[in-house]
This record gives sequence, C-alpha cells and structure tokens, in this order.
Amino acid sequence: MALSLEQKRLVIRSTTIFGVVATILGAYFILQSNYFRPEGGFSDLLINLGIFGPLIFILVQISQIIYPIIPLGLTNVIGDLIFGHAWGFFFNCIGMLIGSSINFFLGRRFGEGFLLAFINDETYQKYKERINRGNGLKKLLIIGFILPLFPDDIFCIIAGMSKITYKEFFKLILFYRPISLFVFTFMSSNIIQFFADLLFGW
Repeated sequence: MALSLEQKRLVIRSTTIFGVVATILGAYFILQSNYFRPEGGFSDLLINLGIFGPLIFILVQISQIIYPIIPLGLTNVIGDLIFGHAWGFFFNCIGMLIGSSINFFLGRRFGEGFLLAFINDETYQKYKERINRGNGLKKLLIIGFILPLFPDDIFCIIAGMSKITYKEFFKLILFYRPISLFVFTFMSSNIIQFFADLLFGW
C-alpha cells in the first residue's frame, strides 16, 4: 500500500528528529571516549580498513545527500576530522557530486511527487515559479550552492525538474558547491575542535 503525501512527510520528519537525537548522543560519546582521540585506536582502524574506509564514508555521504538523516551537514565535518583537511575535503566532494547528481535524476524521473515529500506546499509554490523562468533558476542554484545552510540538496531535485541539462547542472555543482563545502566544513571543524578542547581536553 502506497503512503500518502502526508504520511511520507511524517516519516521524513520523524527520521530527521531521530537523526538529530542520534547525532547529539553520538557526538557526546565520541568526545568523551579516548578511542576517538588522536592517540586512540580509531586511527589504527582506519589504516587497517585501507581503501574501504574512504569508500564507506563516501557511500554515507551520498546517502546523506539523498536522504539527510544527520542534520546540518555534519558528515562534512566528520570527514574533515577523520581524514584531515585535504583528504576529507576530497572525499566530501566526491560524495557530494555523486549524491547531487542522483538527486538531479530523481527530480527528473519522479518530479513533483518526490519533491513534495521533502518540502511543504507553500515552499514548493515559491520555487515552482522559478523552475523554467530563464536564468532565474540558475541564479537561485548558484546562490544556494555558494551560501552555507541553504537547502542545496533540495535545489538539486528542483534542477532535475527544470529544463536545465545535466551537463549545465554538473558544471554548477562542480564550480560552486565546493565553495560552501569548504567554508562550512572549515568553520564547523574549528568550532567543534574549540569546544572539544575546552570541555574534554582534546
């Protein structure tokens, strides 16, 4: 039996709330545990995993972009803290490009019904006017991709519903999404590190 639109929205909201609670509890556990400190055993585990460590993280990042359970893009910060600034940024970008592309094609394949599961009717109507209005959507995408905390994953679905070709879309995410990714990750990592030092003596 297919779920109604309201039931889909309820599932997504419930999953998001669960993700917020799980993220808070998980962050507290990680900051409290010696295992995740630089001299702990977690770094050795990553080394032993070899190439599977980054692959697992990229898969998590892709799934997070398609169906965001962990709030506020914290998987970006996790990648930075685990793999370091350079490799963390690289793996985040790979996951982001693949996940954004999947969202684009989901929007193209399933259209309005898929998008409405994630946003309310009022928000949808606001964006709907821009979908095929000349360069209006491209400008919206660029702003959303550059500025942190915009619903850029939702914008990828909207782009798929528009007349924008995948080639044009890929150029936009390749040139603009890494900017907000870098700024958000750098700022968030430093804030988390500051409080970890202050509260837990990392």
